[in-house]
Amino acid sequence: MKNQSSFLLLPAATAVLASLTCGVALAAPAPADIETLTVTGTRLPFDLDQLAAASTVIDQEEIRRSGALQITDLLRALPGITISQSGSPGALTEIRVRGSETNHLLVLIDGVVANDIGQGSAIDLAHLTADSIARIELLRGAQSALWGSGAIGGVLSITTKAGAGGQDNTSVTLGIGTDNTTQVALNAAGSQDNVQFAAYADWQETAGDNIALTGDEDDGYRNITTGGSLNWAMSDQHAFSASARLVDYTTDYDAIDNITTGLPVDAANVTDGKQLSGQLGWQFAPQNSDYTSQLQLQYRQDENNSSANGVFDGGTTGERYQVTWINRYALAGWQLAGGLEYLERQFEQRGLNLYGDPNQQQQDETVSLFGEAGKEVVSDVFATISARFDDNSEFDDAFSYRGGLTWQLDNTYSVYTSLGKAIKTPTFTERFGYYPETFIGNPALEPEQSLEWEVGGRASWNKTWSAEVNYFNARLEDEINGFVFDPVTYLSTASNKTGTSRREGLETQLNYHGDGVSVRATYSYTDASEEDIRELRRAYHQASVTVSADLPIEGLSAYTKLAYTGSRDDIFYPPYPAVSQRVGLQPYTLISANLAYAVNANLKVALRLDNALDESYQDIVGYSQSERRARLSTTYTF
Repeated sequence: MKNQSSFLLLPAATAVLASLTCGVALAAPAPADIETLTVTGTRLPFDLDQLAAASTVIDQEEIRRSGALQITDLLRALPGITISQSGSPGALTEIRVRGSETNHLLVLIDGVVANDIGQGSAIDLAHLTADSIARIELLRGAQSALWGSGAIGGVLSITTKAGAGGQDNTSVTLGIGTDNTTQVALNAAGSQDNVQFAAYADWQETAGDNIALTGDEDDGYRNITTGGSLNWAMSDQHAFSASARLVDYTTDYDAIDNITTGLPVDAANVTDGKQLSGQLGWQFAPQNSDYTSQLQLQYRQDENNSSANGVFDGGTTGERYQVTWINRYALAGWQLAGGLEYLERQFEQRGLNLYGDPNQQQQDETVSLFGEAGKEVVSDVFATISARFDDNSEFDDAFSYRGGLTWQLDNTYSVYTSLGKAIKTPTFTERFGYYPETFIGNPALEPEQSLEWEVGGRASWNKTWSAEVNYFNARLEDEINGFVFDPVTYLSTASNKTGTSRREGLETQLNYHGDGVSVRATYSYTDASEEDIRELRRAYHQASVTVSADLPIEGLSAYTKLAYTGSRDDIFYPPYPAVSQRVGLQPYTLISANLAYAVNANLKVALRLDNALDESYQDIVGYSQSERRARLSTTYTF
């Protein structure tokens, strides 16, 4: 009853907001303001409202008011998103968008791809802290035509405070909380003549919760995130930029009892990880010309090393070297962009020689040609089209595309439709295996391919009320199954499936931005299945209500988020010789809140609560939930 009663609040709140919206819409329809230029949806200077794609933006003001420690707290229950977290902060945190796989979402941090090659090109949200983040843009749907392999479910773009720039200031945040949680965060930005610079550092440490359902050992976590940027406008024609980011973390994790229960059990296991990314950029904009050119050099490294009882247990290192040359031009009303991209991926795997030697080094290269165009083709109808050709050293050539139309019906309403094809190349582990005596790779694997179409509509009744609803339908072919029995070798391997996986759903979002008050209400339905069998860890129903507001007492503000995650299926592997079992996970509702008080223009104190009702739930079968947490913080801005 606890979960059901909490969930009933969501549609009720949405209905109230909808009725208020109708009143506002009838009273004062007004032209929609240009919201913001999209970061992920196009390489051209278009507004989000012009694109035939569904998106959600979380701005710096909402992030600040939320008081969230991790980006997970901001993303949970947004339209189309299912998050699976295996315990307290620092534990593995998976994200699935529109029912796709965990490595079907491309994540950018200040424009640099952050997916971990060593971990199957997935992203672990556990190590993305929120204090240094200025903006989050989630663009859903097939986006490989712009961003290449992996952008099947969508693109998540994270802009740090260093990447966003901003006013000259320096701030310091100190926080303490339950589970012996401590935090120190520094942010600084400044400028001198035609040079801008920014930097941030965030240190977090917590004793954590007990991830296993039994025992009493807490699983701790430490994270140090630092970064900075430098921008130099050398002249009206030439501009240079540089940025770097480093994450150093240590997380405790439990072992699996493969003898008796098949469930997590307390163990002295630790993973040490480092994430390093950097970018150099040059932009050339000739005077009195519609032409601009941009050259970007990017690097990303993810290193993970695990130990059990103090003994090295294995690790991976994934590296990306990427060079992108983009050219933009305006011709006959068309905005045009095109360019070349070179990507080299390097993979190293380290492990103990127990069941064959797992140590290996692999690499591949991809040369890509891409293009994009957009124009108002007829009155109030905006068209965008993009295409990409990938020449990979290991696979057949791949072609991705996306096309869309947006029709502005009047000053209030618009509709859009799009069709796109996206790809995901096989991972190095799928191709080359891990332990040769248990799992062998399949070098003949082909990239996964997804074809998706969607239709949607937007309403912007005035400067405060807006809404969006969309339906999507995707078909995934050549999906890679990494649990295939090879009757020749009697070992496990990977292969492309012959069938089709189906993903379809409905996503809605209602927004209110008034004087000192912001409200977002969302609901999404996602049906992901293969041969009429429900895909694992995908929720059919998800909903949320987020409210942030200035309270009547001067200097006092509040933020609260109600996030509902519906029932899901997971798989449980009992000890041999028992066979795997499909297990249903119960729905749950999480409530988080933050109360902040500005003592003066420089000093602010805040109290943040996560899982305020101490809800009991599981995202992954056998792993305990993240318990109720409280944190008191103080921020001083110079």
